[in-house]
Amino acid sequence: MLFYLPFLFECVKADSVLDNFEGKIVGGKPVKMESFPFAVKFFNQGAMCSGTILNSWSILTAAHCFDHSKDIDEMLIVVGSRYAYDHSAATYDVLRYLIHEDYNKVMPFACDIALIFVTSPISFGKRSEKGLLVNTSEWMNANETHLIATGWGTTKYGGPISELGLMQTELRYVPKEDCERMHKMKFTADMFCLYGEGNRDTCKGDSGGGVLWRRMVIGIVSHGDGCAKKDKPSLYSNVWYFRKWIQKNVENFVNNFCFNKQTI
Repeated sequence: MLFYLPFLFECVKADSVLDNFEGKIVGGKPVKMESFPFAVKFFNQGAMCSGTILNSWSILTAAHCFDHSKDIDEMLIVVGSRYAYDHSAATYDVLRYLIHEDYNKVMPFACDIALIFVTSPISFGKRSEKGLLVNTSEWMNANETHLIATGWGTTKYGGPISELGLMQTELRYVPKEDCERMHKMKFTADMFCLYGEGNRDTCKGDSGGGVLWRRMVIGIVSHGDGCAKKDKPSLYSNVWYFRKWIQKNVENFVNNFCFNKQTI
């Protein structure tokens, strides 16, 4: 079962302990933008993250993508481009952003989720479309071995951004107790772990991008101990866990900021 949250309505007029953990496709393959049209790039003062289109005004990403700068004038959303740096791509300025109020409070990277709202509606087409968010937790089991992550990030730890463009890789779900044992630490309920067999993983530059199960977004690339380390699963923010937070804040934006009638 899948859902769009209330993302298809119209606007209405208003009445340290993890110092070596990196925000972070390794062992993947290039894919066409048309295969993942909801994936976008987010540049913040030169640093690159990824994100997922929720509707024509809203992007889902990771909170840690704002750690080094919170200057809206230095932020840019890039849509519909297969390659990391493409001067002909469609770009959108950031109107405002919202970082989860509990980000980093319980432990580093807890509540690593944020929303970005753009100044003008995103134009949809073959290479730019809304993503679907999951409304079930049934994917959270060890039998799920073909979860898909995408991104434009580095293809090895410490390496350059991939010149092959958008990449995808397959990962398997790792139960919480197994992940905690592998990392020798406890994790909060809003996180989950994935591991890539055969040197597969997400890596730097992929942060904020979506993880997919049956074409639905289940997670946000958050952090890990390097990239593709043996027996070191990476961690992701759980979209199912944050579904009410996402819905509430997208609705609030529409009610308070969307004054012109636009289909979103």
